[in-house]
Amino acid sequence: MIDEVFGEIEYDEDTGYTGHTTLTLGGTEQTVEVLIGCDDGEDISQFQRDAFEALLKGWDEMQHKIASAILEYYNEEEKGAYGPEDEAEFETWWPDIDTEKELLKKIHLDSIVIGSEYVMESYGKNPLYVLFNRDWGGEDTEDNGVAVLIEDGEVTEVGYKDIAF
Repeated sequence: MIDEVFGEIEYDEDTGYTGHTTLTLGGTEQTVEVLIGCDDGEDISQFQRDAFEALLKGWDEMQHKIASAILEYYNEEEKGAYGPEDEAEFETWWPDIDTEKELLKKIHLDSIVIGSEYVMESYGKNPLYVLFNRDWGGEDTEDNGVAVLIEDGEVTEVGYKDIAF
């Protein structure tokens, strides 16, 4: 199916609609999966389209807000929260990341999650999540990456990816 805003999308009864878009993060173009929450038989709403369009329109500025928020989250909450006892190994799990430029080398766009309208309407204007994979935290087989909630063009929450679901 072709949607006027999301382009080519497919419906899956477990996840809703899925499509792809391309964004540039820190100078590197990346293809990103877009998940649009819809129950069986439900159409994509204008509310969901508006959130996606707002993200794309403001992406150049938004990527800096996202990087700043993730950098703060990493250094103040996540860094050193768990990991190996061995000091040398611990340092490889939790590198010093002090600048946006350093951070952008350590995160990779994974997906954009736009919840179903009835879930997301309790948030601010144009809410959605941007999810990232990350290069820190060791060889964590249960890696949960990083998620950022955006509302009204501002980052309002940063945490593990599961906050988006």
